Amino acid sequence: MKVFEHPNMEEFKCPICKTNEDSPVVLIGIYGTQRGFNIQAEQMHVKCLELTWYRNDDEGLIVMQGVK
Repeated sequence: MKVFEHPNMEEFKCPICKTNEDSPVVLIGIYGTQRGFNIQAEQMHVKCLELTWYRNDDEGLIVMQGVK
């Protein structure tokens, strides 16, 4: 996951904290929007994300949830 030091401030509002604070962001792909190698993505503050790795015998899944 690439971290960008500053968001693209044009109409930016983090969907988790609802602010446009100028702090590091990542791009998160939007499920269902992939066409070939392209996918729509949304900027989110790094500090608003919490990633959890769920494991079982067959496969793993990374889940993102917002934290406030």
